[in-house]
Amino acid sequence: MKRLLIAALALGAAACASTGGVGGSAYSDEMISANRYKVTYKSPEDAKATDIANRTLARAAQLTLDKGNEWFEIAGKIDAKNSQSLIIVMGQGETLAGGKTKIYDAKETLASLKPKIG
Repeated sequence: MKRLLIAALALGAAACASTGGVGGSAYSDEMISANRYKVTYKSPEDAKATDIANRTLARAAQLTLDKGNEWFEIAGKIDAKNSQSLIIVMGQGETLAGGKTKIYDAKETLASLKPKIG
């Protein structure tokens, strides 16, 4: 019974987060609440800060599209050595009103960043 509970918890945790990456880099996504995610990109040690920021933003845009949304806004940002995390809020149609944060169109953002990230 104890093994079954541990297995169920592990599967539940895996369903909430996804990871991927190439060559020492890694992406991870964690659902915080409905339409709110933490997106993280961890780079190899020799990456430039602008590359890290571009890749994190591109992943946020791709995740937004993957979840069936049109836009996202950055609700928080955490910079660390060789990594960046963004807390994003996603939506469709009209954007949130009155905020000081920038709203990103997911398709446009991804298209503009693809040449920069390869």
